[in-house]
Amino acid sequence: MTRWRRFERQAATLDYWEIRQEGIRCFLRWGSDRTPGKAGTSTLDDTEQARRHAARKINDRLRKGFVEVDPPRDPAESDVETPVLDILAGATRPHAPVPRYRPIDGFDQVYGCAHAPDHPRGFHEYYVLRENGRSAVRFTVRASSHRADTVAPFLEFLSARRDLAFDGRSHHKVELPTPVGSFDHALFCSPALGRACAAHPAVAARVATAFPIFDCEIGDEDPEVLVDARIHGHGALPHSDWSRPPHPVVDLRFDIRPSPYRPSPKFKVHQADDLRKLLDILPTASPQSWLEVRSFRGGTTRLEPDTTMSFAELLPLLTG
Repeated sequence: MTRWRRFERQAATLDYWEIRQEGIRCFLRWGSDRTPGKAGTSTLDDTEQARRHAARKINDRLRKGFVEVDPPRDPAESDVETPVLDILAGATRPHAPVPRYRPIDGFDQVYGCAHAPDHPRGFHEYYVLRENGRSAVRFTVRASSHRADTVAPFLEFLSARRDLAFDGRSHHKVELPTPVGSFDHALFCSPALGRACAAHPAVAARVATAFPIFDCEIGDEDPEVLVDARIHGHGALPHSDWSRPPHPVVDLRFDIRPSPYRPSPKFKVHQADDLRKLLDILPTASPQSWLEVRSFRGGTTRLEPDTTMSFAELLPLLTG
């Protein structure tokens, strides 16, 4: 993980601005000595674009009179030897219940905690530890879809592969040897992609994410930016719901006029409802209009006003 760079400018107030690039992401923090700080994240297509984006942002601050200074100590650089679960338990807000992470019978270095399991928004949280507890792989299951006989085989599968999300790649889509419930694959995400503990900077870079998926939900050749959009973007995959139906990949590029949608010259992540609406519009659009649909396998189908298909006819392409 790269370190934060901090820039300050003394005017009527002491203004500060900080940036950190990690892979395809640029993290920002800014504020002053008189106002609460703010933060944001930009996700770029690849690491080189992120590097250039960070350089442009830095040059912009320098032109505005900011001067680079030594950043304060990063919480992620301290407590690196403290076990993940100890830090999480100690980070509980005042008056909030302290989470009790208990060992899961039959599994080595696996701990779980039930959060309000009887509440409609309750969930079960699991940590598969590694490096003597200094790092972990985490997943959650919504209480309404939690079943011990489904979680157990996934824990067995994950325990044998607990190092996979830390091998330097952003993600791995892995076929399950036997189905977990209705799922046939698993997705392993690096700490930066999974954001399992983004609210806890001291352990954010040490906790990866894994969860079961349907084959059609993540593209076989997806770059990190597309996986990020699928699991964190608008209409993100509800990966804590283990009773969900498949949410297949719907990647679209199009130029349909007239249309409430702005033309998209390159494939972007969309939702099934977007595809349905565009299919409804396409038959009456201008003759030059077109729509291309890409499946999780990478195959594409091109549609024009006189060659349109129904959503039901496209579904086999999307689900494989």
